[in-house]
Parts: sequence; structure tokens; C-alpha cells
Amino acid sequence: MKNLILILFTTFSLSCCNKDEDKTPIEQLPQATTTGANTAGCLVDGEVFLPKGTSLGGPILSCFYQQNQYGYHLGLSIVNKTFDIDKVINIAANPTQLVENMTYGLIDSKENGVSYISNFGEYTIYSNVSQPISFETTNTVTGELKITKLNTQQRIISGTFWYDAINPQGEIVKIREGRFDMHYVN
Repeated sequence: MKNLILILFTTFSLSCCNKDEDKTPIEQLPQATTTGANTAGCLVDGEVFLPKGTSLGGPILSCFYQQNQYGYHLGLSIVNKTFDIDKVINIAANPTQLVENMTYGLIDSKENGVSYISNFGEYTIYSNVSQPISFETTNTVTGELKITKLNTQQRIISGTFWYDAINPQGEIVKIREGRFDMHYVN
């Protein structure tokens, strides 16, 4: 009888604990919804990247879309915090008013050191023991942001994104299968 209980317990433990391990990385991302579910995620070099950690020191998931004297500005931030490392995905689009079902290039283009198109993607790693490591899109290392829903009355913005970003040493990080479905603040 003890052996039977042990076998049943082991079988149950193994079957319920490996659910995420059985899924592909894309299946572990949140659904690409347009309801204001306050979800976001992507793959970073093929690894699942989701908001994680506590909000001490700032939110782990935030989005704003606002109009000011310079035009419109979208900011999306996804933070994955562990004990000693924070990894952050940032996406910005300005100064264009966003339109549903439109795709925008993430290409932070500069002329003489001044940014004239500032739709960009970043990936930054912050550590307690070293300087931050920042990867950014450029005019040659680029990506795309697609707005799949923009409801200004309910303040819902949803979309998909992908981009490559490069650090000063020439290393490239690949952000893929990105999606977000957020209530934004303005």
C-alpha cells in the first residue's frame, strides 16, 4: 500500500510541476489580446521575458500614451527583476499620433548627434556589481512596432513588436514575438 501511495504521489508531482516546461517559449508568452489585460512579454535571444519581481523601486510593467507640445509620446516598459539583476525592455514612439493597424519602425535615427526620429527599442541589464549594459536600436539595427488596438476613450493600447538592439561593443540582442495589451496612463 505504501508503494502504491508513493507511486501515485510521484506521478502526480511530476505531472503537475512540468506544465511550463512542456510549453514552447512562444506558448509561455501571454496571449496577444486587445482587451486591456495589462499583460506583456517577448523572447530575448529565444528566452522567455515576462514582467517579474516586486514593484519596489518602480513598476514591473507600465505604459503611457500622451500628447504634449511636441506631439505624441508612447512609452512601454517591461521589467524582469531578480535578487541582483534587473532586465528592462523599453519601447518609445514619438512624436507621431499612433494609428490602429499601423506598423512603425524602431530606428532611433540621429543626425549630428540629434535624434530626429525617436521610435526606438532598448534592452538594459542592471546589476548590483557592474555598470549597466545597454542595447539600443539604431538607424541600421532596427525593428518594428505594430499597434493592433488604440482606444483613447478606455485608454487601451495593444500591439506587437520585434527588434534587434546593439551595445557599444557591437553585441546584438534579438527581441522577438513581443506583445502587449495595456491600459495606459496619460
